[in-house]
Parts: sequence; structure tokens; C-alpha cells
Amino acid sequence: MEYFFYNFSRGVDVYNSLNELHRHHNSTSFLISAVGDLAAVSFKCPLKNKPVIFKKNLEIITLSGYIRSTESHLHISASDENCSVFGGHLLSGTIVLKSLDVLIGVIPNLNKTLIRTLRDIPSTVDIYILSDCPWSKRALILLDSLNVKYNSHVITNDEEFTKISNVTSISTFPQIFINNKFIGGYSELSDLAAKGDLMDLIS
Repeated sequence: MEYFFYNFSRGVDVYNSLNELHRHHNSTSFLISAVGDLAAVSFKCPLKNKPVIFKKNLEIITLSGYIRSTESHLHISASDENCSVFGGHLLSGTIVLKSLDVLIGVIPNLNKTLIRTLRDIPSTVDIYILSDCPWSKRALILLDSLNVKYNSHVITNDEEFTKISNVTSISTFPQIFINNKFIGGYSELSDLAAKGDLMDLIS
């Protein structure tokens, strides 16, 4: 592993700067340590569409995650003057107040290995949902009740919405794929389950 030590100065956008660093082919960068302060923080809570933004002096408690050429997954937590701590998925708009020191480790040619239990079924179901959509929630409950393993994708912005709608030509959710084939929404999923055809499709 190679190590890189950076200092981000006043006014630097933490999310944008981290994503510009080490986006090299066949390498994965991990945030090992981060110490500094912020003038603003922007993050997203799980299953929420709108970002949470605080514009006040904050101290970074944790900054973690990884950066690859194809993706990044970064988390942040910060504390205010009352020692209240909050955080989530790091977003653009998180700005350094005075200084931020970051230690990054880079591992070339690192492959991610999926660890399964003996009861796991290889996932062949992808479901695209909206966080506040009741039909999306019903579809997830149905899949969970049948012990079906699935990949859940929360649509959080117009770009993601347009991308999936261009594939399916519909604008309602959920949108469900089995073996990369679009099968419809909750009604179609429910019908397949009621007829006993769902498990045959995903096996």
C-alpha cells in the first residue's frame, strides 16, 4: 500500500477534492485518517432524497470510505459547538474552514470479494425505488417476505430518474428487473408471486 498525506486549505470542497485524487485505473484509495474543521457540511441520510446542509463552524469526527476509478463511497460525521454529532453520505458543498489533514492509502489492482452465507441465493433482482413511494415499500416487503435477495437502488435526482426511465419508458415506481429484464412494477411482481412464477424466474 502507498500512503499520501494531504492538507486541504480554507475554502476547499472536501467531496470534490477527494474524488479528484487517486481516480487511477485499477487502484482503490481508502481514507485512513482525517483531522480538521469545516465551515459547512453537506450529507445525505439513508433513503432520503434531500441533502442535509449545515453552514456553521464544525469539527470533523470521522471521514471514511473509498475512491475508485468507477465509484466512490464516502461518509462523514461532524460535531458542533455543543458536541452534537451528525453525519451521513458525504456530498459536495462540504467546505474546509481553516485546515483539513487527510491520510490516504492506495492499493493497486484490488478486487472486491463478495462474502455470502450458505443460505444466500445469487441476486438476480434489481429494484429501483423512490424513498417515499408506498408501492416501492410494498415491493420491498414482498421480496423480503419471500426471502428473495435483491439489489435496491434509490432514485435521488433527476439524472438517475431520466436514466432509468429511458430504459423502461415508464415514470412510475418501483421499476423491477429480473435477470436484467424489466418485468414491471409492484403489480407485476405481486402477480408473479401469487402465481408461483417468481421463484422460477430468479432461480
